[in-house]
Amino acid sequence: MKCVYRNICLKTLTIGLAFLISGCKDSRDIAGGGETPTPSTPATPALPDYSIFLTSGYPVATGTPVITEWTRSGNFIRIVHDYSLNTGFQPQNMGLLVLNGVTKIISLAMGTAGRLDYMNLDGSEYNVYIDNTTAMAAGTRRLTIGSDGSIFVARSAGAERFNSAKQRVGTTARYAASGTCSATAVTDVSEVLVGGVPYVITNNAAATPNNKLNLYNGATGACIAGAVMTGPDAKLWPVSLHYSPSVSKLFVMYYPFTAAPSNAQIWSFDVSATAINGGTLVYDDVAGDIAIISTAPQSQSGDMRFYRDSEESFLLVGTTINSVLKLDYDANTGKATNPSGPPLIYGSVFSRTISGVLAVPK
Repeated sequence: MKCVYRNICLKTLTIGLAFLISGCKDSRDIAGGGETPTPSTPATPALPDYSIFLTSGYPVATGTPVITEWTRSGNFIRIVHDYSLNTGFQPQNMGLLVLNGVTKIISLAMGTAGRLDYMNLDGSEYNVYIDNTTAMAAGTRRLTIGSDGSIFVARSAGAERFNSAKQRVGTTARYAASGTCSATAVTDVSEVLVGGVPYVITNNAAATPNNKLNLYNGATGACIAGAVMTGPDAKLWPVSLHYSPSVSKLFVMYYPFTAAPSNAQIWSFDVSATAINGGTLVYDDVAGDIAIISTAPQSQSGDMRFYRDSEESFLLVGTTINSVLKLDYDANTGKATNPSGPPLIYGSVFSRTISGVLAVPK
């Protein structure tokens, strides 16, 4: 226990010192792209060195509503953008998109309605990217960048799609309730390419029998299959998901509903053109470090993303208890572990109610 407390003190001191020098900004432009927006997916390329970016302050405004940057070892670097300067908005989630040859952060912010903003990796050149109060009227939560530069936004009634020209695709939620697909509390969305054909997956964070994963035709939005996955307990709700083409797995983080028999868990699944199946328990949060048992898991903070390079494979997990875990993933066993024990990033004014995690190559 003494070691844990010492680590907390050291990290607190580091955060304080980093904050004093955070005015020193740099610019990290990445060549490529052009006039047309192109996606940037850090899960596949090598990450010889990277920063960790967090969105904090949503859905419970107990911390500063900021986007922050941290070192790969969990030390604070700077505030990238302070949403207290944008009255009424809190950062919910983020992704990377190459615009005119420069990698930008695309930030999903929530006010009376959702909005998409963009900025450089150092926070400069901040501006509004898409402001469509009809498409993002309420219940926005997370986003993903598509293979063609589209942006998918999860909201309670389904998932919206904005094409690379920043236009809403369709007049209603593109990936919504239909057939066997449920969409009453959608909190995340991911794109999957199967044989080069795009498919879209959403979750439905609701009580059984609606705690489903939904598979859609990416182009038409038609429901292919919606089902409660085999493996996770019926009282666990899927709240965050991320598909990794590098290991051909869909990773899903589950939160515990009231009286659930277990704590949070992370599962992986296989995705085909017709179904999502083959559940494997990747990580069982027996220590209760990821999420608390709740009557409304879909309303809690948190996020999860998978990364792989030539040196390591890992899951970054933003928890509901104001910390970030880094879990080592073994592709041979399909299991993840937390070898360090303590969190990679402890809760502070800059990392509270974490709603988005992202590893960004330098």
